[in-house]
Amino acid sequence: MTELERAIRKLRRKHTVSRVAYRYVSGRPLSGKAGHPYLSRGAGRLAGWQRQVIRFAVPTVGLVATVHPEPVGSLVGSAVLVAGYRLRRRLTMRRFNREYVTPTLAALAPAMGLQTGVRLHVDPSLGNLTPRLAKPLSPAETAVRAWYGERVEPVIRWLPERAQRAAWSVQRTARPVTSKLAAFRRPVDPDQGPRIELTADTPYLTKEQRQLVSSIIGSKIPVSDLVESWNQVGQRVRAVWTVRKRPPARVGVDQVAEHLPRLAEWEFYIGQGAGDRPVILSLRDDSPHIAVSAGSGAGKSVLAELVAVQVLARGGRVVILDRKGSHRWALGLAGVDYCTRPEQMHDALVKLAALADERNTLALHEPEDWNPGARVLVIAEELNATIGQLVNFWAEVRSNGDPKRSPAVSALADLLFMGRSAKVNVLAIAQMLTARAIGGPEARENFGIRCLARYTANNWKMLVPEAAMPRASRTLGRWQVVIGGQATEVQVAYLSATEARALACPRSSGTSEVSGLSSPAGDFLTLRQAIDGGVIPWKLDAAKKRLQRKVGKVPAPRGKSGNADLYARADLVRWAGSESDERISQ
Repeated sequence: MTELERAIRKLRRKHTVSRVAYRYVSGRPLSGKAGHPYLSRGAGRLAGWQRQVIRFAVPTVGLVATVHPEPVGSLVGSAVLVAGYRLRRRLTMRRFNREYVTPTLAALAPAMGLQTGVRLHVDPSLGNLTPRLAKPLSPAETAVRAWYGERVEPVIRWLPERAQRAAWSVQRTARPVTSKLAAFRRPVDPDQGPRIELTADTPYLTKEQRQLVSSIIGSKIPVSDLVESWNQVGQRVRAVWTVRKRPPARVGVDQVAEHLPRLAEWEFYIGQGAGDRPVILSLRDDSPHIAVSAGSGAGKSVLAELVAVQVLARGGRVVILDRKGSHRWALGLAGVDYCTRPEQMHDALVKLAALADERNTLALHEPEDWNPGARVLVIAEELNATIGQLVNFWAEVRSNGDPKRSPAVSALADLLFMGRSAKVNVLAIAQMLTARAIGGPEARENFGIRCLARYTANNWKMLVPEAAMPRASRTLGRWQVVIGGQATEVQVAYLSATEARALACPRSSGTSEVSGLSSPAGDFLTLRQAIDGGVIPWKLDAAKKRLQRKVGKVPAPRGKSGNADLYARADLVRWAGSESDERISQ
């Protein structure tokens, strides 16, 4: 028997009537080829179950058409419309894959050292991938589409729109019942969305290979601002690129008023992050000082205003060093010391350093969680220019025997090193926060919270080299807040001057719980300083006799300033008021 006869006999045995009938009924290819899965699409065009449906549906429709031709005609028309829609979608996806997926796979396979086993899924809704494939329309096509949109499409969409509205009405009616079923639903991954997904039949890819794959994906598929994640656990390597979630475009006073009552005294709300999540800064856990670096017009003063308003609303004090008048909303507010001249800034910084030193000295004799008093926020605007003005002012007024370095600059450095326990916090603002602008590189390291906007690559590398630099946003009020090397994109809340003043002074009396820096030594005074500042109404000898005789609510000493005792301002005020109350009662 020849080879040809053997092949013919083998072919006849393979394609017997029973075998072909079995393949037809089971959904297998009639040719008998293997490797065609039943549930998923394999090398063939259709899955096994899809072929099965078609093979049973076509003869059934033909049989019914001979008995009932009218309903079958409408059914066939609907099937033709569905088939036309699917065909159009298939042609669009075919062009999409030919433009993006196929060339990318051809570039990826050699990069990973694989010729097969690389699968790539690109969501058509990503960016403007699909609109880029659109061809310009001719005037005739434009006219036809306009006529279709005005005359035909409203008629076609009338019934689906009514059905959708009816479905929404049913959902609203059934909401009391369906809401209780939420406890039985499995949680859905909130990050599921448009993505690029790559699967490779290899257990591991090196760092260089992953970088090359990311570079190819970024160059072949024109979608910007993607976040990638790799999973190499198991027999396959899986990589996913998703669109970075962005904060809302605007955050205002409503969000600030909502979050402010929920925060601790050391926590500050600054805006909304990705996924509309609130972003909270902690001056106790994150860092006692905040560095703000941004270009002109990026909203540096808005961010400082937001923090200052929350300090004032809790009864704290705000000291503003501002030569150009960026915080006019704070003029005249209780608890605010607005310094615009170099001599005012000089005196304020020296007094603040003395206050911080007093509080730290007293903290040595108190429990660990002792509260030294109201929080003091120092807003240093435009430090690049302010430091120079302080240096020049000291050079003009310095006399023989005075230190060469400006005491104000030294005081600012001292505040940065001892501000946490004293509850004196510095918010430093500069277009470029160099080491020279803040008093040295070691002083700049005290800023654990660093906020940047409209930054350059040079500025980012100087301030936060440990964090990956995202692309700078053009949205007004969009900041990158870096804490511990982790950058968080934030839309900072915007407050108008009226809104800021209303939030800063919630008390009906309109007065602050603390006084300004007009006193010589801050919150803790000697008897002489209290008399000079008008805190107590007696002369020094009379005050000492009252202390010896324990007249009224005598204050307890809280520390030492040389040989003199220090008393808390609140205790001295209470002492002076108690004696006047006793006289009235008598």
